[in-house]
Amino acid sequence: MFIYWDGFEIDGSDTDFDIVLPENVQVWEFVACFLSLPIFSDAQKPSISCSQRGSRKERSLTPAELKEKLLAGNYPEMNITVLCRPMEQLPEEIREAIYAISERRVPHEAAYGKVENPCSTPIIQTYFGRGDMTVELRLPEPGAGRGVGEEDKITGYVFNVELLRSAHRENPCFQINVGPGFYYEYAMFIIDSLRDHFPGMGVCGGLDCRDGWTGGCTYANSLYYLERILLPVEHGVRHTLKRLTEYDIVRSWSYRHHDKGGWKYEYAQGFYLAGFPWWVKPPKDTSLSFSEYLELVDMAFELDDSPFSTTCETAIRIMLPTPEEYSQNPAASKELHASLPDSEDRNFTGYFSFTKIDGRPMVEFRVPYTMKKYLLTLLELAESGAIDFIKPLTWQRRHGNDG
Repeated sequence: MFIYWDGFEIDGSDTDFDIVLPENVQVWEFVACFLSLPIFSDAQKPSISCSQRGSRKERSLTPAELKEKLLAGNYPEMNITVLCRPMEQLPEEIREAIYAISERRVPHEAAYGKVENPCSTPIIQTYFGRGDMTVELRLPEPGAGRGVGEEDKITGYVFNVELLRSAHRENPCFQINVGPGFYYEYAMFIIDSLRDHFPGMGVCGGLDCRDGWTGGCTYANSLYYLERILLPVEHGVRHTLKRLTEYDIVRSWSYRHHDKGGWKYEYAQGFYLAGFPWWVKPPKDTSLSFSEYLELVDMAFELDDSPFSTTCETAIRIMLPTPEEYSQNPAASKELHASLPDSEDRNFTGYFSFTKIDGRPMVEFRVPYTMKKYLLTLLELAESGAIDFIKPLTWQRRHGNDG
């Protein structure tokens, strides 16, 4: 993620958990446990690399080569990078365990306890990049790692200080790194799980750029910020999409930038996907027309994937209309204004998609939890006919579109 301030970009921060194991724990045993954690993706295989002694170059390793080197006990510095699964792809018992971790976060984030149906951003990460859902395990050469010296500050997630302070160079030492935008709960789940398997290990660190667990940029992603709203598709996908677009409730945006006046957006004639499915070749301008998007939805339904996969395959970025855009009906505009949150909590961006629940087609919105009431009010006004006046305007704007 990035934080913007008066047009300047400030890079987000990583954080490390320093880990020391008792001498009697095999390095491969620890690494195998780490790789087996259910929070990590089984679709995207780990990226394993090692440095070449005397060179800055790195080479890739297979899991078999990794195991062989670790069991031999003579290996160069190595990195293992893995991706986490979105919450919707985790087993129910793991989701419950992760949600329970939020209670011990101090202080709680603003969204905690205020969302009825929390959901993830509808994108399944498939790349290894700094931040987001990426986790890196760093293994120094045997003997090159060290414990935490007397001069070092022990803060953050701290366990078994005695081992940290007294660790000799023979002790296996590691670092687990997470980047900007990671989930606090995911980080705690990873370290908690390793501690359960190796109760004698020492660990410290993990604080974000503000030396805390909330409000910084390391743990800037939230399990609770987005609210999921499902609506049945009553008269077919095409009819539903056409109705939502003619009221301007579903409207995609193509570009944004930031200046002293805030975020600036440009609206799109077509639809901009949140992330392209593997079976879609992105068009040159990355936008889809009305009919192209309908074809994509049909394809996603034919694949009959999980509901979350279908959501991700059809998700588009949307910008909800403001009350001012319905000022031709003052009563409707007033009702919309009344449903808005405080100004600092207003974020009109979100996601729209189609999915299937128990075989039934559904419309799915994912919007900031503070905007749930506003979206529901907008949908009620459309259903009542109070904003029918806008339909000729949207038709004129989209004239020539093949929808």
